[in-house]
Amino acid sequence: MKNDKKLEYEQFHYPLDEMSWKTALPTVTKTSSEKITENPKVSVIIANYNNGPYLERMMNSLVHQTLGIENIQVLFVDDRSTDNSLELIKPYFQSYPNIEIYLLDKNTGGAHGPRNVGLLHARGDYLVILDADDWYAADGLENLYRLLEKSGDGIAFGGVARSKNGQLDLLSRAYIDVDNEISNRPISDLPYDFYNWLGPQGNMVRHSLVKENNLHFIDQRVADDVTFFYQALQLSQTISQTQKITTYVNRDDDNISLSKNINETFLLGWLRSLSYMLTNYPNTESLQKFITRRLEWLLVDFTLRWDTKYGLSLASLRHFRELLTDYLPDLTFNPEKYFSLDIYSYIWQFLQAKEDEKLLKFVAWHSLPSIDKQLKKIDKLYYFVPEDKNLPSVNLPLIKGKKLLIDEKKIKIHFDYYIAEEPDYVEFRNDSALDTSLRKKAHKLSEVSYEAQMTRAEYEQLKAGDYKLHVVLENQTEYLIAIDQLQTYCGADTLLSDREGVLALHKIVDTRLYLAFKALDPTYLGQFIQVVSTLDDDGNFVFELPHDEKISREEYNNSLIAFPQTYGSLSESELSQKYSCQAGIYRLVKEMILHQENETTELTLKVGTVLTVTHVRFDANDEMLLVTSLGQVKFDASALEAITEPVEVVALKNIYSYSEANFSKEVKKKHYLQGMTLKVSKLDFSKSYRPRFATENGNYITENPNFVAFTANGNTASKPPLWQVLVPNRRLK
Repeated sequence: MKNDKKLEYEQFHYPLDEMSWKTALPTVTKTSSEKITENPKVSVIIANYNNGPYLERMMNSLVHQTLGIENIQVLFVDDRSTDNSLELIKPYFQSYPNIEIYLLDKNTGGAHGPRNVGLLHARGDYLVILDADDWYAADGLENLYRLLEKSGDGIAFGGVARSKNGQLDLLSRAYIDVDNEISNRPISDLPYDFYNWLGPQGNMVRHSLVKENNLHFIDQRVADDVTFFYQALQLSQTISQTQKITTYVNRDDDNISLSKNINETFLLGWLRSLSYMLTNYPNTESLQKFITRRLEWLLVDFTLRWDTKYGLSLASLRHFRELLTDYLPDLTFNPEKYFSLDIYSYIWQFLQAKEDEKLLKFVAWHSLPSIDKQLKKIDKLYYFVPEDKNLPSVNLPLIKGKKLLIDEKKIKIHFDYYIAEEPDYVEFRNDSALDTSLRKKAHKLSEVSYEAQMTRAEYEQLKAGDYKLHVVLENQTEYLIAIDQLQTYCGADTLLSDREGVLALHKIVDTRLYLAFKALDPTYLGQFIQVVSTLDDDGNFVFELPHDEKISREEYNNSLIAFPQTYGSLSESELSQKYSCQAGIYRLVKEMILHQENETTELTLKVGTVLTVTHVRFDANDEMLLVTSLGQVKFDASALEAITEPVEVVALKNIYSYSEANFSKEVKKKHYLQGMTLKVSKLDFSKSYRPRFATENGNYITENPNFVAFTANGNTASKPPLWQVLVPNRRLK
């Protein structure tokens, strides 16, 4: 190793045998809550810089841990935030014990500085590193703590779910063939894909392992956490794992933000870390997998992406190869044996052979959308084949779902499999409950055909919801099973469809009565009906009503109100008697209470008030609410009297009437100026389920309370003030 590399390691505080990383830290101002546990079980280190929007979620997850906040030391280390982060933390600091705030006297330019401050002040038996925009499952810390207490391992890993723009998916989990967890697993036994997510998310480290070995975060913005946790992995040599999800990570629009940071400094940071690992750790299979997984990232970021600050050109490719040669000259193994896709092998080969122009052509072709590339089946596998014969074909991992078979004992799913590596097992995974899954072995039927089975008893134990079928390989790589030619199965409680292009098992929830509310034939309105879900020949959901009438998913979603499970003890007659209601125009014969979020003052509507009821919903407490023209009200059927005679409304703004409930220029009729009155006979709905008033002359006008109002509530040419329809002395403060 060249001497300048050793100087680099020292400059960025890599060595574990010296303490310069401590003296390089800025000074801090510490504020502690009054009640401090001197010997907490777990220390949580949070590096924060301008994460204000996410702090409430993160802190709530900590103070409500089943391990108990009294057993947790929370080290909130702020890197001179310029937003309101510290103000948002104060209520937790004042209300809960064991919360400590460390304010750095200057910004360190990355998470490494605050994390190292946390290491110096941690007192727990175990350590976790939590990004300020991530959060824990309620029992996340307890599960990891219990694992390490039982196993004696140096580090434990739990499942990690990703939240991206409001959607959750599974990021990482222990793929093991035992019940739910494993202890004392040698790191030599870990599959390649384990190293995909080696970072602070979803793990806990024994504090003594960190302290005794002087583990710390290196002084650079990238690779600091991965280096730390790989070192912990090497020092521990065995790990514990649980399949339970312990951590949720926030990745909103991460690709956009990441591309802005991919530059030469980013590249040098990663190469420096990999170089240090190769120099200071034995050349084991574990190290080779770790190095290769990071090389895959670099090959993507610096040869397959055009949207980075580094750029992609002949000059950038040459520079990239020079840096690879400079920092990784002692790469004593061929990473191709671990690459998860053949595309990485091709890029690596081009770089080694200095075929930069050929690599650029290959990248340009590879970047084309699939529809613009030729797909061929070659030796039982599928490949995208370029027109330029000098460029290599690229394998397309492909799995085609075929059919589902059911008998009294078993549910069987058949699929064709076109991947070089044989499947290890399949997993039925619930989209809405990521902790709910069923793992089964994949049985080979023929050359490319496989079968996955579950017993009826296993099926009955599954929670209701939508399950996607994943094929998992031995190295932990996984694929969704896609549909080629759809063959649907419809049963009493099981459906197979191609929703979102994947094979999906649907365990039907529609097993109870629903309130038909607004968009169905009037004979159903206000009635409780049994709905049966099926699939048609095209794989679309169809919902059958009692008289063999079929409605679409859109009609179903807009017409039927599903009652929460808390109402399950009520019979059909009890539900009908107490909760049956339909859209329409009503007069209050009793006072009704307005539903207001986070308000302490009760508002009550007067007897005689006229309003429309356009929808039904349930609040967080499963209380039934009516959506009306005057706001949401707490439901009381006895308070409502349906108005069957025409009722007068006043135009609050200039409006038009239409000959149909579906408004358009073609059916526009009479123009009503602001202040004009007209009579409406009933409430109706358009094809898109928008509420309309049917007028006496057979035309339609808007029901929007911003445009029309009932004159019975106060004859005015502007929207009646709410106080006119409220019970006296119950006004808002």
